[in-house]
Amino acid sequence: MDPKLLYWCGALVNLGLMLAGAGVGVARVRRGDVAGHRRMMLGAAALVVLFFVSYGFKVALLGKEDRSLWTALDFAVLYVHELCIATMLVGGALAVLRARRFRSHLGPALELPAEPLPGGSAHRRAGRVAGLGAALAFVTAFAVLAGMFARAS
Repeated sequence: MDPKLLYWCGALVNLGLMLAGAGVGVARVRRGDVAGHRRMMLGAAALVVLFFVSYGFKVALLGKEDRSLWTALDFAVLYVHELCIATMLVGGALAVLRARRFRSHLGPALELPAEPLPGGSAHRRAGRVAGLGAALAFVTAFAVLAGMFARAS
């Protein structure tokens, strides 16, 4: 198997783990486990950072993909995938910025107060945007990878 294809298979697994971790994080906060939500979301964010660091090494060691055989449809699928990734990143960054303001309202044990958190609805909307972007990025990543396998054979 081509090392670049192997890398992209690993990247897809990484994205799936990130998405699953974020899903567990959402489930935890719905149960009132703010600390568990925070841990899972920070773990998901760490997987995103890991991907970007690994991509730098991948380009340095293996180079970029040869796009000379790519069709207009291949590029369209890639650009939609990249748009989904950008949506995930922007939504996630906005959710993190909103969450940083919660610390003083949660107390040392990170317990949800009885009254709604200021900015809580904006945090949830940003998180939903990030989650939708991540889910669509995961789906479109399969299409991008399928095209790479098709061109490799």
